[in-house]
Amino acid sequence: MIQPDIVPEPNEQVWWFIVSGNQMLLAEQPEEAALPFLDATKVPGANTEYTAKIGTYRDAPAFMLMQDSPAMVLPGYHWQPLRNSMAMGDADLFALGGRACQIQHFLGTHRFCGRCGSHTVQSRDELAVVCPECEFTCYPRISPCIIVAIYRDTGSSPELLLARGVRHPEGMFSVLAGFVESGESLEQCLHREVFEEAGVLVTDVRYVTSQIWPFPHSLMAGFIARYAGGDLVLEPTELLEGGWFALDQLPRTPPSGTIAAKLIATVKAEVNASS
Repeated sequence: MIQPDIVPEPNEQVWWFIVSGNQMLLAEQPEEAALPFLDATKVPGANTEYTAKIGTYRDAPAFMLMQDSPAMVLPGYHWQPLRNSMAMGDADLFALGGRACQIQHFLGTHRFCGRCGSHTVQSRDELAVVCPECEFTCYPRISPCIIVAIYRDTGSSPELLLARGVRHPEGMFSVLAGFVESGESLEQCLHREVFEEAGVLVTDVRYVTSQIWPFPHSLMAGFIARYAGGDLVLEPTELLEGGWFALDQLPRTPPSGTIAAKLIATVKAEVNASS
């Protein structure tokens, strides 16, 4: 449970997830622990800015500290994009850092009541903001989306459907993904998104795993599915290029630590095991 707007006990050393937007204060030297492990007296702003206990990291309490701008100076640490923590191979670091960034985004975008427009106040009992005028309570927004690795067995070499989205760097291909719409199940979203983006049908849909994606507040549900028919027609406003790639000849794909990489690895492992 997230404990909002509290500080550590006096002289208690804790891990600090210090965030500003999607930036986090991380160690300058890769051989050092990624985060500050300090008591509150050694962290500027710990007793004046918003803090919250967001979980446990390496068997010790983990606290977040919000900064309006990435200006804090702490010897041995510098500001880096949250995405960089994913490349460190530490799933807990990315998950808790993502939680901290999502909390900051929530508090920064809910300063006014969506019902009456009055200033909100932060709840002392839970992660929420409350309107003192109309008593409306608002909780952090989470946007669910699906991501799916689609494969087909052509008889000679199994293939994976990959595409380069409009926000992907040159040469980077990934699996398909899309946001869940109101009144839609995850499976319904998957079938709709795959057909809208690629014009194909799928079967044997199976859930694999999930991952937070705090850019700014998504939760990705990962699936694998088998191609069932249809001609590949990419939706040009979403996908720049793509196609079927042999599993042993894939282009550059998302790095380790991403849910896309795990789905691709799952398909490859299961296909190899069955061959």
